[in-house]
Formats: sequence, structure tokens, C-alpha cells
Amino acid sequence: MGQFRWMVFTPKKSVVLALLLCFSTGANALTFTATNGSFSSEAGAVTVDFGFSPIDNFGPVSGSLPSGTLGGVTYSYSGGALFNFDSTSSLPNGISARPVGSEHNFWSIGTSPAAQQGPGIVNLGAGVTYYGFLWGSPDASGWNSVSFFDGNTQLATFDGSAILNPPNGNQAFARYFNVFAGPGEVITGVQFSANTNAFETDNHAFISAVPEPEIYAMMGIGLGLVGWMGRRRKLKAA
Repeated sequence: MGQFRWMVFTPKKSVVLALLLCFSTGANALTFTATNGSFSSEAGAVTVDFGFSPIDNFGPVSGSLPSGTLGGVTYSYSGGALFNFDSTSSLPNGISARPVGSEHNFWSIGTSPAAQQGPGIVNLGAGVTYYGFLWGSPDASGWNSVSFFDGNTQLATFDGSAILNPPNGNQAFARYFNVFAGPGEVITGVQFSANTNAFETDNHAFISAVPEPEIYAMMGIGLGLVGWMGRRRKLKAA
């Protein structure tokens, strides 16, 4: 069984409050960025890196896909397989390729062997405002795609051209892919699909859509002030 590593960053309350205020407006499309580095740099993000299993140069490792509660989000992963091979393995030739910058286990969605067949599904409970992951060897939509959902509503689908144009499956190329929910939206699910071998990712990260308790307190104070001002205006008018 692998161990899971996470990093927790404390968000600035002003940033969280700004996000919260955005949710009161109408729906909008997802936005995304592609950045250098192996991990998310978003304040408040928590990261799952798929654990540490012994080297296996012949196939998927025995470590289970992660699930649990992290950063206030109840999450689970299913589909695909975890790999952890070293430089002596022949696995990158047609089966899977470790994303540049990945260490230890990484998640791979493909068609062969059967253990890594997808789609790979991420369930995110009540939802997140941000989701990111290290994306390796990007391919075109006929090969790889990742879709984001708010409940049953598909918000957007991306292929490898989001980080490399043209996407050519270059195994020496990787970027960290950051996706942000629009105002009025949350991301409750992510689906990774591959029509052939393989869609390889690592170091997934997210930020809960549920505000911290102190943000609720700030909202309560604000609503209280609005109510007090309204009553004061009524008394003056009377």
C-alpha cells in the first residue's frame, strides 16, 4: 500500500472572499493556464501525488488509487493504473511514459494492459473551484482528452493542444495544467480518457469550493451590517 503526500497552503482571506463573491454572479466558462513546475503553485491547494510503491519495471504497481478527505474535499479516483518504473524499464515504449518532473507513482490511462483501461474518473464531493495536474506527453483529442463536470453538466473538454501545439506525444515535454471554475460553477468531477496508450498524469491538486468557517463569519457580519443599515434607513424615513 502506498503512502500519500500532501501540501496545504493557507489562502489569503481576501482572495477566498473574492472567489466567494464571484459565485453570486452568473455562470461562466472554465479558464485554464499551463505553467512550468511539477506541483501546483495555487494558494490554498492540496496535492495528492499517488503514493510511493516499490519499483516495478514490468507493469502497474499494486498500490491502490487514492480516496478520502483532503482540504475539506471528499475525493476518490477510479480507472486506469499506477506505474512506478525506473530508467531501465522498457515500459515507456508504447505502454506508458513517466511525466517529466514526476517521482514515485504516477497515474496512467490507456488501453493496454487491461489494468490501465479507462476512463479515469475523479469524484470531488461538493466540488472545487480549482483543479490542476502535471500533464505529460500531450496528445491530440483522438488520443487523449480531459473533461470537467459540474454534476451532470460537462463544463469543458481539453486535449493536449492546451499545453503543446501541435500536441505530438513528446515524452520529454510536460506542463502543470491549472483549471479554474467560472463564477457560479464548481468542478465536481474530472474524466481522463485515452483511445490508445496513454494519458499520464501526477501531482493532482484542488481547492475546496466550500469557504473556511471564518469566511462564513465574515459573511454573517456583512449581512448583519446590511440589515442594520436597512433598519436605520427605515427609522429615518419614519
